[in-house]
Amino acid sequence: MDILSSRFITKEKNIHISCPACRREGRFHGFERIDGDSFMRLRVLTDGSLFMYDCPYCGETVRVEAPCLYVDKKRKIAVWNMPDRTFEITPEAVRKETDGETLRLYECRFTRTWGEMREKIVEMESGMDDRLCEIIKYGAYNLVKEEDRRLLPLESYHIDYATDGREPKKLSLVFMRSDKPDEGYIYTITDKLVEVTRDVFQPLIEGVPSLNEKGKFQRFSYDWGQKFIEQVIAAASQKERQEYNRLLGFWIHTLGKELFGMDIKPVDEKNGN
Repeated sequence: MDILSSRFITKEKNIHISCPACRREGRFHGFERIDGDSFMRLRVLTDGSLFMYDCPYCGETVRVEAPCLYVDKKRKIAVWNMPDRTFEITPEAVRKETDGETLRLYECRFTRTWGEMREKIVEMESGMDDRLCEIIKYGAYNLVKEEDRRLLPLESYHIDYATDGREPKKLSLVFMRSDKPDEGYIYTITDKLVEVTRDVFQPLIEGVPSLNEKGKFQRFSYDWGQKFIEQVIAAASQKERQEYNRLLGFWIHTLGKELFGMDIKPVDEKNGN
């Protein structure tokens, strides 16, 4: 029996906040814990105002970043938003936050912002390995021309649903424009792209035991995707590196074709083309 399923409930919290615009003190109604197996799941995924503070004095709207543990008992996922970079997520801290219960059978992640937490939940609910999502994000953004990255900043780039019906298994890459905050570009992550990404990278991920520990909170983000690919290439022998380069070339070709309709030719290192 999963004891956690009968005891973990949403826990609300009032947070004192100083408005950055008028400097007057106010109170934000937030959450320390969220039961993702309740109506709160839909609020987290769809209600953009859930983590926003509206100053009653000057009308300024402020996003409030605060610690919050989200647990979905049915899907066995846990996401802990922890903006405090000095906080150490230890087994003792987890037991305290879950009233002494264990998450040893859960896929556990931690994030730094509410937006990242929501994105991580979307990724994990899709049934796709969220680490592959981050690798796709890294690869796709690197296909964006340097001059266009100022218009499409990395901090606004994210994974979301591909349809208005929020179908969990249909995801997209969303590039938001810096000059028009409410506009952006959406590219569907196709089944073929997922399949090729899984074939190339899943064996490498599964080959690192520390990346596959259930019950351990880890952060898999865009930066992680970049470092993972760089470390894989750096650690490979000369013979393995040639094979990885071939596979990466095929993967990049698939990225370009499936997302952007670009026909990127893999580099033929042997011939120098």
